[in-house]
Amino acid sequence: MISLILASFALLSPLASAQGPDLSSANNVTSLEGEWSSNAAVGTGGDFCIPAEMKFTYPNNTGIAYAFTDDGFFEEAMYRYKGNASNPKCITATIQWQHGRYGLNDNGSMTLYPFGADGRIQVQDPCAAVTNIITYIDQQTLYADWGITIDQQTKNYVLKLNRFDGAKMPPMYLTARPPNMLPTQPLTGVNASGQQVTTRKRSTVTISDFLKRGSAPSRLSLGSDNAVMGAAGVAVGLMASISVLLL
Repeated sequence: MISLILASFALLSPLASAQGPDLSSANNVTSLEGEWSSNAAVGTGGDFCIPAEMKFTYPNNTGIAYAFTDDGFFEEAMYRYKGNASNPKCITATIQWQHGRYGLNDNGSMTLYPFGADGRIQVQDPCAAVTNIITYIDQQTLYADWGITIDQQTKNYVLKLNRFDGAKMPPMYLTARPPNMLPTQPLTGVNASGQQVTTRKRSTVTISDFLKRGSAPSRLSLGSDNAVMGAAGVAVGLMASISVLLL
């Protein structure tokens, strides 16, 4: 009987080891609170995005960063490239920012619940008619498991996240504690006090040359509303002058 039990454990042990490291909250060596980044060039906070102004500051390199507080708030900053095998010149760049609340689930997973009105995303495609589009994003995210360990090379804390489909996110290292974050409340739309917050409408800019390999785009300037109104006034004046000449 004992030999049968030992044989059963021998059969189960390879399956257990194939599951990979334990990323449950019980296996963490430090608190989740802090700012975590896959690349020092990408960080959370106002230096990355100003949602009320529909404005991004482009990092010098791609990467992903998350910030968490111990009382349940998160912030997300992502800057990524996507290649085009059929046309290598058509590299798509995506930059996005969200913040809101997060929940740690009983099964070891993590769910991110963003403040829907605050999320911003910009997609740049040099092969598209309109190469810059800044718009809104409200993307709830589920990570199947997560965990914090100590990196053996850097001796720094490292956060590991696995997506719902099992795909591994890049390891993110602790860069700041407490984290750099914008206020942990809705910043546009209706705020936590129920007051209406004014937002800028979606902005689009057409440019012919936006992406050079080895360097990141500079800070995007969408112009002011006064400049737009001024241009409209000039156009109206020219049309009025032409009407007078025709008469």
